[in-house]
Amino acid sequence: MADDDDQINNAALVAKVSNVLLSPECQRINFRWGNQRINAKAYRAVVLALADSRIHLYEAGAAHKIDNNVEALYRDSGETMIIRPRLNLHKVSNRRTIVHEATHAVQDAELADVDVWRLDKEAIAFVAEWLYLIYSSPDPDNLRNDPNPDDPIEVIALEIAQSLAGKHGAAPDAAAMRRLGNAIYANPTYSVRMLLHPWARGDGIPEPDFP
Repeated sequence: MADDDDQINNAALVAKVSNVLLSPECQRINFRWGNQRINAKAYRAVVLALADSRIHLYEAGAAHKIDNNVEALYRDSGETMIIRPRLNLHKVSNRRTIVHEATHAVQDAELADVDVWRLDKEAIAFVAEWLYLIYSSPDPDNLRNDPNPDDPIEVIALEIAQSLAGKHGAAPDAAAMRRLGNAIYANPTYSVRMLLHPWARGDGIPEPDFP
């Protein structure tokens, strides 16, 4: 049996994820935070890495497990994306999730061997997914998914995304990002990991194996 490093991604699964990342809505995302450049070029680089298996892509199962309440995830250790089997990507909520996890892949590529505050990485991924939602909605004042008013992560991430929409290459307000980071830290889903492992260091995504 081949090692994971020799795994060739399933073409249909790659196409399914790539369809989201190459969509006009995702390709409109364009903002920065520190050394992170979250934009069309970065998402296209993720698509290329999926296509030639430099990022491993799996459906969840016995060998590649994800929590029951998770639709997809990206692990920078091993450059691996896992999505739930038969994930319906016609649903904008699931497409948002793909954008969120692909943003972590962008960060893995751009921040290789750099210690990064984990809260920052998570906050940026939330902002990216809400920008995707804004661009996916014909009327920005009537979004296809509304934030949960009882979830400060969603409320603040949307606020930041709205401040960035249409401003190519802009950076979010630092105070708003601190509020988003505090909301993430207060959420039980993230708090333990953020407390035990506040810093993240990815090893990057391998370069293409051609001249």
